[in-house]
Amino acid sequence: MAFNLENHPYFTEWVDPISGVKSYVLTKKQAPIQQSFYFSNYSISNDEKWLWFFTFYPPATYRSLGVVSLDPDNPFIQCFPEITLIGGPMIAPEGDAVYFCQDSHVWHFRIGDKPRIICSMDKDYINGRTLYRMCSHLTMSADGKYFLLDGEVGNHWFIAIADKEKGTVEILKEFPRRYNHAQFNPTKPELFSMAEDWWYDRITGRRTGFDHRIWLMDTLGTKYEPMKPKDWFDHGTDACHEWWSKDGLMCWVDYNKGVFEHDVDADITTHVWKTPLCHAHCNSTREFYCADESPYKWETTPCRVSFFNRNTGAEIDIVSGLPVPIYGHRSPYHLDPHPQFSPKDTWIVYTTTVMGGADVALTSVADLIK
Repeated sequence: MAFNLENHPYFTEWVDPISGVKSYVLTKKQAPIQQSFYFSNYSISNDEKWLWFFTFYPPATYRSLGVVSLDPDNPFIQCFPEITLIGGPMIAPEGDAVYFCQDSHVWHFRIGDKPRIICSMDKDYINGRTLYRMCSHLTMSADGKYFLLDGEVGNHWFIAIADKEKGTVEILKEFPRRYNHAQFNPTKPELFSMAEDWWYDRITGRRTGFDHRIWLMDTLGTKYEPMKPKDWFDHGTDACHEWWSKDGLMCWVDYNKGVFEHDVDADITTHVWKTPLCHAHCNSTREFYCADESPYKWETTPCRVSFFNRNTGAEIDIVSGLPVPIYGHRSPYHLDPHPQFSPKDTWIVYTTTVMGGADVALTSVADLIK
């Protein structure tokens, strides 16, 4: 049963003045900026007892980790400045713990314990080069054996798997161009997706684009291909932010066209939510979607956070207009709302600016489908 946040001492109720939708904002501050995770990684634990979030301390640009108990009868909140993060962490099955990447290691951290190393990259592979990033967002294979790493070392990008039991890291492939946002498929242990992205050359500053956004690869070395090879980016398609649904469909947002789903096995694509959007996410059954539109236009158009009921076609704003973040919305803190459903579909979690700073907010899904 979901916790009732109305009497939680660390959350403040906020109601959108236009739509009337109620949210609960985490106003108990551990840091000036408190931000939800990127939507491809849950911010709430599987048991929905814990909400994990990023913390920033301007003008410092590093981010660390925070956690709050959602149980109003057992309130607890703490930040962990010793855990600095480049990529996004993954909440561990026990709920009060996370896996995260730092330096050349995958770590495990549980509230009340010290972080411990789970897997390490080979020093001979790094070979004195700068390891800029070990992963974008840590995910685990469906059989629980491997973590997926998409990193940047020296002037190369790589994809790798970290063996949870052996503690080793195996490089699957190196690339002369940028791949990120790699995610294991939640139903097929070998399959994963990667996002090709634009990048700046670290020596010349030259910006290089890409032709195909979503790529599919596997741990067996038998697949490495664009998911939809006829969809040439910026020529009729704007496929951008992507995620796997819980039942294993590849979902993504086209900036101009909205949300799509793709059955990899059947090679069938469905256009689900037909409106311009930026970041989106779906619930476990793909009946409901949430999205923001659009933090890329924030200075000229208020950014919205919306909910879509696929069964009825109804769309409602969770937030009809977010104020532009006082810290700047793109750099260095990237304070986009990034809405996401919780594991049991109880909440929609997002980053809000309605309280004047940057905070984590939760909206009840049940309230949106009454």
